Amino acid sequence: MNPRLVTNYKKTGSSAPLQNSSAGILTSYPTEVLTEKDQKYTEQKILIPEFSVPGILAKPELEGLTFHFMAFPTIFEYADFRLIDGNKYGFLGFNGKPVSEFTPEFITECIEAMQTHFEEIDQPSTYSEDHGSDASDDGEDIRLLTGNVKWHLNTYLRKTTEEENKILDQLEAEGKLEYENFDEDFNYTTNYDLPVFKDENGNTLEFICRLNAPHFPGSHYLFYSKETKLVRQFSQFSKRKKREICLTETDEPNAYKNVAEVLSDPAKVLADRSYFDKKIILPKYSFPGAIISKKYEDLVFHLVVTPIFNESIDFRLTDDNKYELLRFDDKTPDDFTPDFIKRCKIEMEEDFEMMDEEPRYFFNVDEASDKSLESCDLELIVGTEPDWAQATLMREKTEEEIQSDYDAANMMTHKAPFHDDEYVTDYDLPEFKDENGETMEFVTSLYSGDFFGSYFLYYSPKTRTVRQFFQCT
Repeated sequence: MNPRLVTNYKKTGSSAPLQNSSAGILTSYPTEVLTEKDQKYTEQKILIPEFSVPGILAKPELEGLTFHFMAFPTIFEYADFRLIDGNKYGFLGFNGKPVSEFTPEFITECIEAMQTHFEEIDQPSTYSEDHGSDASDDGEDIRLLTGNVKWHLNTYLRKTTEEENKILDQLEAEGKLEYENFDEDFNYTTNYDLPVFKDENGNTLEFICRLNAPHFPGSHYLFYSKETKLVRQFSQFSKRKKREICLTETDEPNAYKNVAEVLSDPAKVLADRSYFDKKIILPKYSFPGAIISKKYEDLVFHLVVTPIFNESIDFRLTDDNKYELLRFDDKTPDDFTPDFIKRCKIEMEEDFEMMDEEPRYFFNVDEASDKSLESCDLELIVGTEPDWAQATLMREKTEEEIQSDYDAANMMTHKAPFHDDEYVTDYDLPEFKDENGETMEFVTSLYSGDFFGSYFLYYSPKTRTVRQFFQCT
């Protein structure tokens, strides 16, 4: 049983020719003509070459071969290629679906899933082995794992036998398991009996390497068949992600494509401004959905201040991106009695006193800039789920979620903010379902010193329901 070996690589500069790859050079964004037999799939925007790796870095017997990591739509688990003369890749298909079966509708689905990849293409670079003791925190290190595969998620694992455990025990005692925190999956190994690890002739595929890179999110694995030259790339992604969007005030909102606004005009937000006139709801922030995700590019979301006794408020996002009030918790507008309206007004008076007479504007700071979050005027948290102020909408992690978050902390592609958390959002709760019983999407969360508490937005694309949660901090 080969021990695992992790090697770190540092950026060295502009792209080097692939023929120099035998010297141990990794190349990011290699030219398509050097890596692909047929460039039409890159031209169709369903594939992008991300890295080229000399085979000798994985095993001596692979000297002379060059393998390529490709970005492909995250809706698929794996992609198949044929390694042909000149170390180019012939694309075969996704998840066992051959390219001969690709329909125009299927390609459109792939293109939509690849949009963010094509937006993030950078200049080619080369990376050479870093002989330092530890990877640096500057975000430029590439991590290459060889020897024995280590999965990010346990999809392809089986329990180890007693004999295998004895071998692992011996290797560990000898200090030959060169992978951090190996014991987390000590009792599991790759299940090579699964059909996904066989080539066309039933031969078992050979693990080549796993790669993690800051600008190539996820864990990416290459397997190879010497007999058929089949290369199968698996890509796995952390199930939970979080990133901060920094917004900075500007006096020239028209100079920026995506502008968030501190509103003073409720008519821009509310389909019926009478709720504002009665001091029940105070529109506060509005921001274009494109800041969050390309799939929201035609939407505008709003964060409104509500009475602190209210836990959630539902709106319908109209075609012109205004909010139509549906309910406060379990109360519809028809249930708003004079006493209830009076109670809301009392709770909201201080917030209305702080309302700006003129709107202020914010714009999205380039995330590649060195601007610290501490200097942001407004910060939005986006990803897969928020950091809740209270645990009322959460549940304890499962063992698999613990494992996934633990490994994500070692992936180096991004910080793993959920590693030390014991709880996750409980999306089985009715609070996260729309009128059709389908789970709503997390849009963003916000804590601002301009008002009390934390606010969280969820959205249902099918019903256009927006649910805003409020929690005391």
